[in-house]
Amino acid sequence: MQLFKSSKEPLQEVCNVYDSIDTLPQWNWIKVHETGNLAYIKILPNYRKLKEENTEELEEFWAKIYDEFIEEFGFSENYIEVLDHKKRIAILKNDFVITDNRFLLNHIRIAENRLKEIEKTAPIGVSFRESIVMIEKEQGIKIDAKKISVADYNSYIKTMNKNGKAD
Repeated sequence: MQLFKSSKEPLQEVCNVYDSIDTLPQWNWIKVHETGNLAYIKILPNYRKLKEENTEELEEFWAKIYDEFIEEFGFSENYIEVLDHKKRIAILKNDFVITDNRFLLNHIRIAENRLKEIEKTAPIGVSFRESIVMIEKEQGIKIDAKKISVADYNSYIKTMNKNGKAD
């Protein structure tokens, strides 16, 4: 006796979500980052009265999309430097807890101050809308900010950075 009907449809079709950086619009990507609401990866006619929804299924899709993004575009040098300093601070704190060597507190304070400096001097980029204008001007095309995919948008930005035309 079968209690549950098995679905042969892919989960993406059942949930009706974007499942790739090639299909997810950059606007939705930004909204997920601004709000933390994974409902923005759903394919909907509009997002005006969107309720927060962070289900396990949406988290799986988001993880897949994010992994694909990292594989394609990687991390910025500044982001890697911040992570390295956070790791160093965590190791120093761990060593302090284990050894109770108060001298490590000085190293921790120095590392935390350096991390603050790095975060302050992080390059300040332009807004999403400003970057769209820059891409349109550079490429000579009109871009619908709510339709350009994450992959296309970031490819344009990456190319412009290589050519020295974007921040």
